[in-house]
Amino acid sequence: MEPQFGPRRSSHAPPETLSDDALSASLARLRRKLHAARRLLFVAHVTGATMTFFVIGAGFAVFWAGPSQFFERFMGPEYPVTVLDVAAWWLVLVGLAVVGGAFGVQLLRGKLRLVRRRRHRVHELARRIVEAEAEQQRRTAAG
Repeated sequence: MEPQFGPRRSSHAPPETLSDDALSASLARLRRKLHAARRLLFVAHVTGATMTFFVIGAGFAVFWAGPSQFFERFMGPEYPVTVLDVAAWWLVLVGLAVVGGAFGVQLLRGKLRLVRRRRHRVHELARRIVEAEAEQQRRTAAG
């Protein structure tokens, strides 16, 4: 009995049954896909860097404000600030920093996973283009 499927090719090289015109068209299509994948990878990097900047900036802004401005603005200038008030203020800020840090880590973890997938796609497309170009050069040298 004859096998239903042929042996798998070990690489992503284009099949020999592909005509020269179809090979050129598929090479152009691969180049467009690579360009789009590189653009998406760049956008993912910029988005991750922007998110990191805003998360860290928000944390620094909250810590920079300090308790004196908060108590003066919301309790009035005549409110006597005690040591307990200041300690509670800093405990709340540290709690917010922990929660904000956990939130930021989850956001960045998702972005890094997306970047890894897109980077893998870019490398795969680049490898396929190299193999298709090698096949095209082999055909022109043989023909």
